[in-house]
Amino acid sequence: MGATLGGADCLSAALPGPAGIIDPAASAPAQAVPTVAGIATRRVELQKEIAATRAELAKLPEDASADAARWLTQETALLERIDAIYAEQERTWQQAADLATEAAAVEERTRNRRPAEATFKPPYDLALLDQLYNEQDALKQAAVTLKRDVASAETALQEARDNLGDKDRERRALRSSADDPDAADKTPDNLRLAALESRLAQETLRLREQALKTLKLQQSLLAPKQLLLRPRIDWLLENLALGPEPVAGPPSPLSVELDQAIAAAKQEAEKALQAAIATERRPASVPPTDELEARRAIRQIANLTVSVLTAQRERLAEIAAVTALRRQVLTGGKSSSELRALARENQENLDQLSTERRRKFTDLIRSRRELQDWQGRLAQAAATDEKAPPWRVACVKHLSAWIVLCQTELAGFDHLRTEHGRLQEEIGARVTLFSWREALAWSRENALLAWNFEVFAVQDQPVRVKTILIVLLLVLLGYYASHWLSAQVSNRVFKRMGLNTGRRAAWQALWFYAMFIVVLVVAFNQFHLSLTQFSVVSGALAVGIGFGSQSLINNFISGIILLIERPVNQGDVIEIDGRRVTVERLGARSTIVLTLDNTHIIVPNSRLLEQPVINWTLSDEVVRQQIRVGVAYGSPTRKVEELLHGIMAGVAHVRKEPRPLVIFADFGDSALLFDIFFWGSIAERLETENELRHRIAEEFARAAIVIAFPQRDVHLDTAQPLQVVITPAVHAVPENQDAPK
Repeated sequence: MGATLGGADCLSAALPGPAGIIDPAASAPAQAVPTVAGIATRRVELQKEIAATRAELAKLPEDASADAARWLTQETALLERIDAIYAEQERTWQQAADLATEAAAVEERTRNRRPAEATFKPPYDLALLDQLYNEQDALKQAAVTLKRDVASAETALQEARDNLGDKDRERRALRSSADDPDAADKTPDNLRLAALESRLAQETLRLREQALKTLKLQQSLLAPKQLLLRPRIDWLLENLALGPEPVAGPPSPLSVELDQAIAAAKQEAEKALQAAIATERRPASVPPTDELEARRAIRQIANLTVSVLTAQRERLAEIAAVTALRRQVLTGGKSSSELRALARENQENLDQLSTERRRKFTDLIRSRRELQDWQGRLAQAAATDEKAPPWRVACVKHLSAWIVLCQTELAGFDHLRTEHGRLQEEIGARVTLFSWREALAWSRENALLAWNFEVFAVQDQPVRVKTILIVLLLVLLGYYASHWLSAQVSNRVFKRMGLNTGRRAAWQALWFYAMFIVVLVVAFNQFHLSLTQFSVVSGALAVGIGFGSQSLINNFISGIILLIERPVNQGDVIEIDGRRVTVERLGARSTIVLTLDNTHIIVPNSRLLEQPVINWTLSDEVVRQQIRVGVAYGSPTRKVEELLHGIMAGVAHVRKEPRPLVIFADFGDSALLFDIFFWGSIAERLETENELRHRIAEEFARAAIVIAFPQRDVHLDTAQPLQVVITPAVHAVPENQDAPK
């Protein structure tokens, strides 16, 4: 394939340099690369093996066992398969040798590159240009084909490697069993066949490797040829010498042939019509068959044939018109604006041809399936030794002719599309087809089409892309607008009404939810949906949502209740699980609180309603606080009470009203206990208690009042005095030394 790819003219195109060509010797494995002569020598030796095996098979006596004949037959078959692989190797290596010669010749032409004009012979007409275009198209098609072939060859190579590995493992397993004296099966013929299968797999792998290298070498030759073919086309476009436009002469032989075919097809269509009418008018007493179906199919095919042949006749005139336009473009007979307008019209024709070709190809596939159906009916009749009905034979005949005509029609579409493509390329070489005005117009038109594209419909009302985008934008803007408006109402209205921070935050959240719900209802209305449409499924949705999101809804409703009742407000100090925290934000599902350690805790709203929560600042921030102090027994209690009153009176954060209180609480185990109660701000609680404890310690020290600490008196009831003995310390003695005596 690679040696003849693109023809002799393609091979004569010089390469830009040897860097783009794969050297077969450079990519060969380290083992010795076989040549065509070497493979031929192997085939000769293999033929001797085949002849010897056949002779051995012929010498078997008639009473020989069937196993012996079977082994020799299998061995002969394997040898013949190896011979077939050798034959294919000869062809592949010969092709590789031809490609190597071609690569060397291309490299030589690259070093001695000739100018483009030296490779042409006058006249420099449109036929010569079309010849170069054909070479360019062949190279492009070959690039697509070789890419697919290389992928298939890589897959085949991997399969060959896997097969060789399997065969080698089987051969080694049989050889191990043959060497084992305890093995049950030690037939040498098994080992011989396994060796031949391994040899066949080895030669197949070698063939696949060389085939892949050959395809890659072919692939490497395409790109340089395409690069150097382009300057030749450009030079010919600049120096094209076109004579006067040919005068219309007699119809071409192809036109005459098409006219005759159209006339014959019309006669055939008339006959098919009469046959179908006659079949339809048969009396009902005639047994039903598939004749009427066949006659109708033949009539339809005949009518389609007339239309296709007529279209082919018209296509000849269109090809001639495109050729005339190409001559005008190449000779500069049109202005730039005319060329751009012609390019737009030509591109529309190209798009229309592509669409029409896809439709024709679909019709061809359907006709092939129909032909297979009628051929199956003929095969069923032949299987039952029945005579095939003439209408079935006629239907198969007409379908076969119609498929051939469809294939010709596709080729005609490809030819016309090629002509339009060349016209587009030649126009592009004369003027710049890109225009900002046209690009903006095209973008605006497509943007409007996308903007008004209908996604789905509700109650026969279209829901377009613009509706969805407007809804999304409305929801987004409504969300931020609701936040901003609720914040403005809180700062300008609720603040002037004298509401504290927590209440303002609660009312601000309620306003936000109300306004955002209005936004959602307005956005929901853009889809032309009504809430009554969901009445049928509302019960099922309510049950499903109730079970699936019970906790979520519980927390959401709890959040609404918290905002309305306001048992907890933003900025309140509450106590949860023994931890005193500050409420930072009340949300729809949860509440965020801040601990004294500057860590945030997310508390579900339902927990604030279902469990006891201490709110230290619900009505105000003034709370009663307590400090307990113990003094030693024997201390003057009234003086202690007086000192404590004086200490609390001297601390600024201790409120005068309600009046502080000192209580002689109890007689403790080790101290006389006094409790002081005072009122102060919750925010200043720690500082106040800290200052009070410092002053209590200082004042008691001045007044010589001892702050008690735990004491215990131990009484020993013994009959004799206790003897106290002081002894020296005993030091540890190492194990390897004797203790002192």
